[in-house]
Amino acid sequence: MTEEQPTSGDRGQAITAMLPSGKVMIDGVEYNARFKSGFADAGDEVIVIGLDAFGLIVGKPPPEQE
Repeated sequence: MTEEQPTSGDRGQAITAMLPSGKVMIDGVEYNARFKSGFADAGDEVIVIGLDAFGLIVGKPPPEQE
């Protein structure tokens, strides 16, 4: 069985602190991830920016427009 990787723009949640590496949950699946810049706390929303040899690269989603 081939597991599909999340793609850029997919959203999820940090399930560990991202300092800068940790784990995220996207669509009910846990992934190793690296936070692109800065850090995130467990429970923070994240967005997939890309993928490298070590796992997903994630960042903070842009602020929502009113």
